[in-house]
Amino acid sequence: MIIAKEGDAGKLADYLRVLKEEDPLARSLLEAYFAIVRSRFPEAARKGRRLLSRVSGDSRLVRFLFNTLGMAYRGMGELEASDNYILKALEISERIGYLAINTKINLLYNRLLRAEYESIYSELAKLNLESATEAGHHAGYLLAIVECVRGRPDSALRRLTFLSELSSEKILWCQCIEIKGLANRLMGKLEEARRLFIESAEAYAGFSSAYSAFPCAKALELSRFAGLEPPPGKLIRRCLALARRGSWGEQAAAQEIDALLEDDDFKASEGLYDAAVSYSRANQPIEAFLVGATAALLAWRTNSPIFPIALKFIAPLAPLHRGFRRDPILGSFLSKIEPLLSDVRVNGVGAGIRANLIASFEIWVNGREIRPFEWYNKKAVRALVYLLLSPKHRLARDHLFYLLWPRKKYIRKNAVLLYEAVSVIRRNLGDRTLLVRKHDFYQLEGDVWTDLGEMESLIRFADSCQESARREELLARARELARGELLPEFPYDPYIDEYRQYYERLRRKVGGNKRVRS
Repeated sequence: MIIAKEGDAGKLADYLRVLKEEDPLARSLLEAYFAIVRSRFPEAARKGRRLLSRVSGDSRLVRFLFNTLGMAYRGMGELEASDNYILKALEISERIGYLAINTKINLLYNRLLRAEYESIYSELAKLNLESATEAGHHAGYLLAIVECVRGRPDSALRRLTFLSELSSEKILWCQCIEIKGLANRLMGKLEEARRLFIESAEAYAGFSSAYSAFPCAKALELSRFAGLEPPPGKLIRRCLALARRGSWGEQAAAQEIDALLEDDDFKASEGLYDAAVSYSRANQPIEAFLVGATAALLAWRTNSPIFPIALKFIAPLAPLHRGFRRDPILGSFLSKIEPLLSDVRVNGVGAGIRANLIASFEIWVNGREIRPFEWYNKKAVRALVYLLLSPKHRLARDHLFYLLWPRKKYIRKNAVLLYEAVSVIRRNLGDRTLLVRKHDFYQLEGDVWTDLGEMESLIRFADSCQESARREELLARARELARGELLPEFPYDPYIDEYRQYYERLRRKVGGNKRVRS
């Protein structure tokens, strides 16, 4: 673990070769963890799931594996499944008195990806951690991000004063350097921000992490909009190559880099908008907002038709990221379009796909009700439900296959089963473009609304709301949605059960009806 945290890929590879003979189980556990370090999250999830039965007799190993699986699912954007694994790890940690604080911090990372910034801030204040500990370092990193979102970059830099202590935690050091760059950007120190972003990208690329594309894209944005020297071409190419082997977030960063390298502002705005949508699907709210706002800025300048689309995209994110109104590149533009953002109607009724998942499963496409329970292919019904449940409504192909056929191998012969299920969904939706394959994922396209997603959004906005009356109004609307069980038509489904646990946590937040047991 120490070697992995140092980020020395060669040293770790040598160690794993020796460990293969001495302790194969330890090697397998570390391989799953190191796949996360390199942003290969589906690989980490596959390796981790295979090890569950092998570690069942050792609480510390089970805890380690649950945390690893939690991080893997977080990297794939499946935050509800991630929550469940990390909560299981927390239960074990508290029972055996071992690293419970670290596991709580791990859980807070999921809240960050849900843009629950204020709840992170208050939760960390309760923990009152010393910055000299590993948990304290991670807490300082999270707080620095929240301070940037709040528009307090000077406070963010004070949260990162422990950077010199991270010689043995290279990965966290890279993360902190990136946020230090963001804080410097918000303070108008653009040359220093560019230097820090490049330093972070080079370090990530040094141990073959696909995440290197994130800070590389941030450096490129400064070079384009502030007239600064771009990152070295060799670094850009390296980051792009790594990102294209990464998960959804890394591929979104590759899209952003490609768009920023486009000379024509009109075309760049379209590419940036696509990248922002991909960031959103990867549960990267900060990047989604900043890149979406940048797309809107270029569209505004070029009279591109992408402008109203980008405006609608960033409208729900703007209240959660008010601190970026002081950004030297986007700040004045965000202030100018604030009235337009306030007028944008999000989640228009009747458009796209609308689905009720609470109390009963009902779905409409462009105002037309469809009846999945009448389909002959029952696997297609479950595949549609899984896509509606999953964050941003997309799932990796192999993951979706194993959810539907857990006892079959995902080989070419069996993959036909998945293609048939997808074809049934497309045919019944009436528009093949509503379910597309992108990279290694299937995803629902267009405006997709679910009552579960709406409930989650209402709670998120309530958490960030300063006015008590407005907060209570939002929570009351969430309580109205929470009147019923989640997908009662599917009582014995492990994947749906993961979301039932998440739904119950949401209900407790809003004070909804307690679950009734028969």
